[in-house]
Amino acid sequence: MWSSISTLPTNNRPNIGIDKPAGDVFNFDESKHSWESAATQDRAIHSVIYDHDKKTLMVLDQLLLPQDTVFIEILSVDDAFNVIKKMQVRGAPLIATVGTLGLGIELEKRGPKNYDHLLKFIDDCCEKLIASRPTAINLRNAILDIQKIIENDKNESPNALRLIERIQNAAFQWFLNEKSENDLLLKNATICVESNYDNDEKITVMTVCNTGSLATSSHGTALGVIRQLHFRGRLKLAIALETRPYNQGSRLTAYELLKENIPFILIADNMAAAAMKNYRIDAVLVGADQVALNGDTANKIGTYMLSVLANFHRVPFYVVTPTSSINTLIKSGNEIHVEERPPNELIIFNNKFTAPKDTPVWNPAFDITPGKLITGILTEKGNCTPENVKKLFI
Repeated sequence: MWSSISTLPTNNRPNIGIDKPAGDVFNFDESKHSWESAATQDRAIHSVIYDHDKKTLMVLDQLLLPQDTVFIEILSVDDAFNVIKKMQVRGAPLIATVGTLGLGIELEKRGPKNYDHLLKFIDDCCEKLIASRPTAINLRNAILDIQKIIENDKNESPNALRLIERIQNAAFQWFLNEKSENDLLLKNATICVESNYDNDEKITVMTVCNTGSLATSSHGTALGVIRQLHFRGRLKLAIALETRPYNQGSRLTAYELLKENIPFILIADNMAAAAMKNYRIDAVLVGADQVALNGDTANKIGTYMLSVLANFHRVPFYVVTPTSSINTLIKSGNEIHVEERPPNELIIFNNKFTAPKDTPVWNPAFDITPGKLITGILTEKGNCTPENVKKLFI
């Protein structure tokens, strides 16, 4: 596998970082493009197992990967909060799925029969869930949808069981919609990346963190596009960053790529610049936990670094994300709250300190990529340049 990088063409792009990012934004056109639905394709990995009739939910413990495959049963909102907070499940779309389905299970088991008490109970549950990973906006957007259901329900005669069922059905529909919308997202995003190159050209892409089946309840976002490029015979190689300090790239993305037999190599985070300088990287594909209306994007720490490097080396930089990750209430990335993780995640590995115990640590989980460094934001509703994000909602 190591020899595969030597087959990459040498990078011949000038190192002239400029304001306008490299690459173009294309949208799917039925008269020009073909697509085989990803929704019907088998997946080697499933992050959640949910039975709506029985109200049972199992989530894959991602902290144990790649060594062990263990599912955790979710029996309450507390369980959902804990697996999200501990990063046993992660990825903005999956966090929303687990949080809302967990709420439905909580209401099934412990929802008050008194209507007014139920309203207070739901409000407390939602507040707790939102606090689990505040930067990932998908869960907050899902909670806002649930609050709209509650407000509409108040216009009818009080009925606690009816409201519980409506929220449970909405959570299940969110789960189903994420699957169907993912196919549209992959269609738009894959075609956009392919359209920057000739039909017979194979494409080399770089990615950070994990944005595949382990980050969603479907094929994924940026890693889902990599999977589709491979499926369509257009992928030459995927280059995955290890993604310190939690190693989602080496633990999870490498795990998925191996399971899917997709050609890839793993590199340390601090090798990205050298790879862009010495080898031809055709595109950088990343996900998003939150997008502001000006196109500024919050994603796993290290994404901003890649955007700067991509701009300097003239590599197209695409954010692949569902519109549920767009926060329509904020104008720019300056308003995004960036979660900070515990210091031990940075200085402990395999239960052993890798730095002196009292080492001061700054450990943000995310960074903000300015929209001006992003070639395009690729979504299930269409693709656009960062300054045109608002048009996705018109």
